[in-house]
Amino acid sequence: MNQSPEQIQLPAGLSYEYILQRIGYIDKLLAVAPKFEAWKSPARWKIAYGGRGAGAKSWSSTSLLVQTANEKHIETGCFREIQKTLSESSHKLIADTIKRLEFPDWKITDERILNTKNGSSFIFRGLKDLRASLNVKGIEGLDRAFIDEASLVSYDSWIYLPSTIRKKGSEIWATFNREEEMDPIYELFVQNPPENSIILQLQPGNIDNPWWDETELQQEWDWWKKYDPDEWEHIFIGQPRKQGQNAAMSRVAIRAAMNRNIINPVGQKVVGVDPADFGNDKTEIYIRRGLKVIDHKTLTKMDGQYIAGEVATMINNNPSVLINIDTTGVGTSARDHLRHRGLKVNAINFGSKAMDQNKYHNVITEMIFTFPIDEADIPNNQELMKQMAGRRYIYDSKMRRQIESKKEYKARFQKSPDKFDALMLCYYTDSSFNISQDNINALAARRR
Repeated sequence: MNQSPEQIQLPAGLSYEYILQRIGYIDKLLAVAPKFEAWKSPARWKIAYGGRGAGAKSWSSTSLLVQTANEKHIETGCFREIQKTLSESSHKLIADTIKRLEFPDWKITDERILNTKNGSSFIFRGLKDLRASLNVKGIEGLDRAFIDEASLVSYDSWIYLPSTIRKKGSEIWATFNREEEMDPIYELFVQNPPENSIILQLQPGNIDNPWWDETELQQEWDWWKKYDPDEWEHIFIGQPRKQGQNAAMSRVAIRAAMNRNIINPVGQKVVGVDPADFGNDKTEIYIRRGLKVIDHKTLTKMDGQYIAGEVATMINNNPSVLINIDTTGVGTSARDHLRHRGLKVNAINFGSKAMDQNKYHNVITEMIFTFPIDEADIPNNQELMKQMAGRRYIYDSKMRRQIESKKEYKARFQKSPDKFDALMLCYYTDSSFNISQDNINALAARRR
């Protein structure tokens, strides 16, 4: 027969209030960042990436590792690319997590960390040494592999690891902050996520981290942002380390444009449309008024007629609004449908000749190097940041700047720079974008 809580006899000295408080305390103790709740479901690959403090990724991932190993027998291998001493491993991270969670049945030694009740254990190894020795004894039976600071793991180790951790139902967990544009883990698992994977992109600051430290971490954030904005982008925002000299745009300038706020934008409306109707490419549409982007939309696998309809709706079929559209592929169809509606369309081919042929190899190069980066107010979007900061340029045989093609960019990042190209179209004026000092001062006065 079921009893109500009031009918249950509690041991002397206990109260319902104390029990409820204790339950609340334990729930708080075992909590992880919201996005990591997804990792409670089984998956072969569990990858999380972001800057310092983003999603409390080390805190949350190790908490889940320890919690599940505390509940049932799980053998976990903690790996680094190079591990000469225990101090270079995740040993302290795991041990500190066990203490924080107040789990009593664990024995911590220099060799391994063992649960004396259910036999769960953590061992610590260097992947490079394991590959060299070809010694998989004690490794092939692991239930889990955990790799913290996984951006430093080599391509060879990523090939070696899944072929070694092959027990049925085994999982490979990894957390990292990007080091280079094409870290092996980023290229292999983020750009090309395998089946049966859960990939978490963690946002900076307190966006994905409910325990963001408003004192110490925020002070570090503020100091790095002031002292070295480019390094701040890496440490906290999760961007790769400093750009190469042939990057078309500086991340510092891009971040400033994303943080700029023109309160009352003035000037004509212009639309930039980069159409796509196949594969992973997407149609991107930006609308600006003056120097401020005021609207944006992404479309997936839509034909030219549908794209034209969306653009027309966004501008209320206003025939005075200029629409700059890339006419490669489906762009030709979208252009024709827009013109059929009586709208003002400027068809642009990125590979055509620049207006200033002495400086720029083609139109897309001219767009990028005449873009008003120091005055524009653009959306704060991580994918847009990656595309803008990742585009490179060279000098052609006539010593003119030449931006890399979409194909070359896509070969490095596995995605087309659709957002970037649409944004450049949005700001293109068929001439160098010159702003008088009076206009600059007027715009500055309108910002917060």
